[in-house]
Amino acid sequence: MFRFQTRIVALSLLSLSLAVTGCGGVEAEDVAPEEQVSSVDPAAHADHAHDQDVGAVESAACGNCDNCVLHARCLQPKLPFGLTYWSDKAAIINSNHAHKGCVAMIPTSSSYGHVAYVADVDTAPNPNRITLKEANWVGNTCSSRTGTKDGLNIRNFWCPAGVHGPNCAGPM
Repeated sequence: MFRFQTRIVALSLLSLSLAVTGCGGVEAEDVAPEEQVSSVDPAAHADHAHDQDVGAVESAACGNCDNCVLHARCLQPKLPFGLTYWSDKAAIINSNHAHKGCVAMIPTSSSYGHVAYVADVDTAPNPNRITLKEANWVGNTCSSRTGTKDGLNIRNFWCPAGVHGPNCAGPM
C-alpha cells in the first residue's frame, strides 16, 4: 500500500511540474508513464484552432504522453538530444518545409516551446496540410492534429539526413 501511495504522490508532483513547464520541460523521464486515455478538447486550445483539425487521442505506444520531446524522439529516434528550451529547439531547425519523419518546432507562450512528429504531409498545393503526432499539447495526452504550417503555428522543422529527395525544394 505504501508503494502505491508513493507512486500516486510522485505522479501528482510530476503532473504539477508539467503544468508549470509546458511541453514537459526536461527530457529526463522520472516516472514511467501509464497509457493515457482521455479526450481531446478543442476548446482547450481555441487560440490554436484556426485552420487545423484536432484529431483523436492517439495510442500511447511510445508512452511519454507528458513530454513532447520524448514522444517525438520515440517516433523519430534520430532527433537530437538537449531540447529542453525553445532556444534549443529553434537551434536545430534545418528545413522550412515538412516531410513525413521530420519534427515540427512550435513556439508557445512557455520558454520550453513544443515539438511534434510529422506523421503525414498532403503535398497538394492547396491546402498543403500536415498531420502531427504529439504529446502534451493537450495536457498529458498523446494526440494528433492536422492543418497548414501557419494554422498549426509551426515555425519550421528539423528533418533527419536523407529525408529531402530529388523532388523537393531542398532543406531550406
